[in-house]
Amino acid sequence: MIEILFPLILLGIFAGLLSGFFGIGSGIILVPAYIFLFNYLNFPPEYIPLLATGSSMGTMAITIPMAAYTHYQNKNINLEIVKYMFLAAFFSTIFGRYIAANIASESLQIIIAISLLLAAIQLIFNFSPKNIDTSINKIELFLVGGFIALITSFVGIGGGILMVPYFQFRGLRIHEAIGTSSLMGFFFAISGLIGAILFAPEKLKQINYVLGSVFIPAMIVAGLSSIYFAKLGANISNKIEGNSLKIAFSVLVILVALRIIYITFQ
Repeated sequence: MIEILFPLILLGIFAGLLSGFFGIGSGIILVPAYIFLFNYLNFPPEYIPLLATGSSMGTMAITIPMAAYTHYQNKNINLEIVKYMFLAAFFSTIFGRYIAANIASESLQIIIAISLLLAAIQLIFNFSPKNIDTSINKIELFLVGGFIALITSFVGIGGGILMVPYFQFRGLRIHEAIGTSSLMGFFFAISGLIGAILFAPEKLKQINYVLGSVFIPAMIVAGLSSIYFAKLGANISNKIEGNSLKIAFSVLVILVALRIIYITFQ
């Protein structure tokens, strides 16, 4: 088990920077990394996608608070929007974990890969609505929060890929959209962790250090090593634009998604 310590620390550093910088949650890198890790540890293949998404949610629950707090300090969070979204997001995320625990492993793995591909494309091309709407529709925010939470918790990657462009449509400037997305990501992660613990096959109890569908060592090591770098990433995001970094990271995500598809069908 000691041989995975250093890779998990590096993963936490990268995940923290990503979470803080883009406000998209770190699941986009955590999920594929955990899939490869759990394959290396020879975990039962039929449970690896569920463990990867559950462990991702647990790690993000540790990673995101520092990033969200830093964005708050930088005055980049719109609390008026958050208060109409977080309840729907909280319960939808738990329901998403229930769904994830009750579908075939291969199906979940393909859904994860496709979600990663779409997320990478969104990062590269930054598809954002052209028409800005600054009005606040309480019902719309509630429904959108629930929908995004359901989809993203299902695959364990956080909701910023969808939330950032949506918040821009709502008239938020880019830094405020990232900050608000970061705080919403915290609600996703906490409720996703709850769902991952509550909904898991009984056979997962036979694997050491697994609680529900969360591999505790990965959650703790990657999560704790990410905290400082989540703050750093948030502060960097407040000062610069990261188009080149987004493109480079997106290419990496695409390659990882293709690798997951290859593993599934080989």
